[in-house]
Amino acid sequence: MNWPPNEECPCHSGTKYKRCCRPLHRGSAAETPAALMRSRFSAFACGLSRHVMDTTHPDGTAFEADRAAWERSIQTFSDGIEFAGLEILSSDIDGDEGHVSFRAMLLHAGKDASFTEHSRFLKEGGRWLYHSGTIE
Repeated sequence: MNWPPNEECPCHSGTKYKRCCRPLHRGSAAETPAALMRSRFSAFACGLSRHVMDTTHPDGTAFEADRAAWERSIQTFSDGIEFAGLEILSSDIDGDEGHVSFRAMLLHAGKDASFTEHSRFLKEGGRWLYHSGTIE
């Protein structure tokens, strides 16, 4: 989906998409794990599966070697979900490792599918990558 640049960002930051997640979706590096978390949430909302894949650490639990199957899986998930909100609960950075706790408000077929996750991010080559997460 091509999100309108002057609309509120799908990460629910309250900022216009063109000033929030769009630069990251176009290849800019996230400055913090929280910014990457927001861009990944909005990538799911926009169906930008390649951004999700490109920002996943190859040693992480979500990484899949078969990129075509992985892309289809992300697309299928994204197509069936309404991304109703995102709340960053906490975030910290310790060198090249960061953690973000967030609450994702989702609806699937009109029913609440929200969850809270504590995510781990690693910095490699100057870029933050999602490594893994634990649902709380």
